[in-house]
Formats: sequence, structure tokens, C-alpha cells
Amino acid sequence: MMMIKLSRFHVQGIRAKILCVSALSALGILTGSIPHLTLNSAHWIGTHSASAQSITPEEMGNYARSLVAIEQQRSQAYQEVETILNYVPAIDCRNTDSVNQLDREVKAIVVNYCEGSKNLVTSNGLTIQRFNEITELVKTNPQSEQQLREALSRLQ
Repeated sequence: MMMIKLSRFHVQGIRAKILCVSALSALGILTGSIPHLTLNSAHWIGTHSASAQSITPEEMGNYARSLVAIEQQRSQAYQEVETILNYVPAIDCRNTDSVNQLDREVKAIVVNYCEGSKNLVTSNGLTIQRFNEITELVKTNPQSEQQLREALSRLQ
């Protein structure tokens, strides 16, 4: 009996951690403290197409799954860089100049994170452009932000 309760407790703890990580990821995206993921892509921010005005439930689920997975990679990369440099510089995956200025070992970690994040987004059924459109909508549209919260809760 005791082992079953511990297992349930452990599963609930994992779910709570996932929700916490998801919430932190969303907060990071909303505040801009997580690097953007548009490696060498056109800067589309500021233009809004008709498709960017609404987010389907499927897209939001894909977006939320991407955020959770990216946050896990970001956290790992952050710790690795901090271990090497004793601090973490501001890094934007779109800005190859800032990435290229890093020392070789740190650059490898950052490039791995940026490419891994890009792959996570696409493996969750979104293009990088659509991921960024949703990010902008979540930042500026309370309804989209609520949609994200609900999607993150479902992942729990």
C-alpha cells in the first residue's frame, strides 16, 4: 500500500513540476527572457496576417508542448553555460553575431540549444514563423494568453 501512495505522490510531483516549468516557460516567453528561435529568419514581428489573429486548439496544444520541451533544454543549456562562464549572457538565437562572439565551448552549447529548440517546435507540428506568431499573440492578446494557460494545464 505504501508504495502505491508514494508512486501516486511521485507522479503528482512530476505533474506539478511540469506545470511549474510550463508556467515559467510561458512567463519567460511573455517577458522576452527566453531567446527567440528564428535562426536567420526574416523579422516578421510587427506584421500580422489574418491567420495570426486566431490560434486553433491544436496549434495551442502544439505550442504548449513545445514550450515545455524547450524550457527543459533551456534550463540545461543555462546551467552548462553558467558553469563555464559563472554567468549567462543575453543570447538571441536570431542574432548570429552575438552567438559567434561566444567562446567555442559556450557557442557549441548555444547552437545546440537553438537548433534543438527549432527542431522541437517543428516536431510539434509548428513552423518557426507560426511559433513566433503565437508567441506575439500570447504576449498581446489576453484571450490567447488564457488559451495557453489552459493548454499548459491540460499537459499537467
